[in-house]
Amino acid sequence: MRKVIFIVLLIVIVSMPAGCGARQKMEEKVTEKFVESVLGGNVDIDGDEVTIKGEEGDVTFGGNEWPDSEIAKKIPEFKGGKISSSVKSDKYVLIIIEEAGEKDFNTYYEKAKSDFGKDSYDAKYDDSISYTGSNDDGITIIITYNISDKNLSIQASQVEKTE
Repeated sequence: MRKVIFIVLLIVIVSMPAGCGARQKMEEKVTEKFVESVLGGNVDIDGDEVTIKGEEGDVTFGGNEWPDSEIAKKIPEFKGGKISSSVKSDKYVLIIIEEAGEKDFNTYYEKAKSDFGKDSYDAKYDDSISYTGSNDDGITIIITYNISDKNLSIQASQVEKTE
């Protein structure tokens, strides 16, 4: 019975007219509380970004700009195309880019090979190109480009150095 009342209340609140972005903020807060109850963590929704705060650090999903995380600052920024989504934390980043032109990709590809040349692996298939490599700072980058769709994914992670 409590679930039915909660769902009805949720529908009423979401369907209430509100001005000046108040409805959006209310929807974000309701969604935050729901996700927190499911995940058991602290969730913050800000526009198109969702941040989950946990014991091991924060993870943010969404956004259509180059991430501002520490790991994202340590890899070359792709200048072409349109960022459709990203996932970021201090030690990991994933960026999905649409409409990435082949010329822009080739420039980025050569830069990645130059900056992340350790333990590298290059693969070319019929319709895609992939590159994996690391650098002296323990950062590994993986780039995958689909030629016909012009979609690019860039992943980077950093393994903590052990002394």
